[in-house]
Amino acid sequence: MTTDQKAEEEILARKLIEGDLEAFDRFVEIYQKKIYALAYNLTHNQMDAQDVTQEVFLTIFRKAHTFQGKSAFSSWVYRVALNAVYMKLRSKKKDKSISVEDAFPSFNGAGYHQEIIRDWSESAESLMFSNETKNVIQGAVDQLPEKEKIAFLLRDVEGLSTEEAAEALDLSVSAVKSRLHRARLILRKKLSGYFEEKQIPGVSK
Repeated sequence: MTTDQKAEEEILARKLIEGDLEAFDRFVEIYQKKIYALAYNLTHNQMDAQDVTQEVFLTIFRKAHTFQGKSAFSSWVYRVALNAVYMKLRSKKKDKSISVEDAFPSFNGAGYHQEIIRDWSESAESLMFSNETKNVIQGAVDQLPEKEKIAFLLRDVEGLSTEEAAEALDLSVSAVKSRLHRARLILRKKLSGYFEEKQIPGVSK
């Protein structure tokens, strides 16, 4: 996030706390696609992702005054979004004993996703691919262990800094770095054979 973006975020948070409706409209404009993308990548269901997105907007609208500025506003927003996803998944599982971090299931990546929310290739290290490989990569991401997957999505898909991801997950920066490192290693291992077969340039064997 650039300095200008951080400044805009601080102004937006302050205006939301004051109940400024124009600021809320701006918040929706900035975060709608991001929140939907995260929710979809975790639920793999368009209706569930839409429900989560709406719930996040309602929560922010009602509880913006509770934001104390102890973390980045974006981290707080993603924490609200993760909690909303957790509630959605928990209601479908009907298991109230699971924790927030353990709430995200492993998805079967064998099926083709009709909607590819976002191409994470610009952030993921050492992975270069063409459009025709997107669903293969999406399948590999879906099969990441739950904790590594959520760290990867926040950092490399949603574009949060490591510090912001740590705040959103209520973890240390080193813990997020460790999970992200494991996620990237797992992806490279899973995808190395495919890339070697396709002879994708720039991908280490």
